[in-house]
Amino acid sequence: MSTLTDQILERMADGGTVARTDLPLDANYDSIGRALGDLVKTRKIVRVGRGRYRLARSGATKSSASIADLVEHRVRRSRRNVFLRRDFGEFGSYDAVGRALRQATRTGKLIQIDYGLYAKAAVSPFSGKPVPVVGIKRLAAEALGRLGKSVDPSSFDRAYNSGRSTQVPTGRTLAVKDRISRRIGYDGNYVVLERI
Repeated sequence: MSTLTDQILERMADGGTVARTDLPLDANYDSIGRALGDLVKTRKIVRVGRGRYRLARSGATKSSASIADLVEHRVRRSRRNVFLRRDFGEFGSYDAVGRALRQATRTGKLIQIDYGLYAKAAVSPFSGKPVPVVGIKRLAAEALGRLGKSVDPSSFDRAYNSGRSTQVPTGRTLAVKDRISRRIGYDGNYVVLERI
């Protein structure tokens, strides 16, 4: 009879990503967790998300230093201002990509604007701290677009543009059609999301 690790490798033979819950094996939850942990330690599989695994690619796995270099290179070359964690998933395991993203935020190449959301950054000549390269309203609109949410002008923008109000909008309010519980911003400055 094959071992639990062999059974897991057989289930992952097609090369796709497999969730831990998709492994209907004749073993208890803890045994499957230990087997998955052993396979990750021996670098036969890699963790690509919470409870999700895939077979390791052939050849040596990349170190977190080289993953950080790949992340920095992609950020520098991209026209995007907002990045999702999954944009870098092909570079390594979930944990290794997380370490590389934390390193990029420490060096000032990226700023975390929400859980799993990062913005391209540069050092401010005024404060010496990393700040996003575009304004917070544009960042939030791009981030919501990347998350599949549609963004409309806020009620303040619509009132000002139609002449019903002379108060100039602050530019920190965005209207979204869907329910969203995110808090997008950085350094105490957050965008207000208004549901329409």
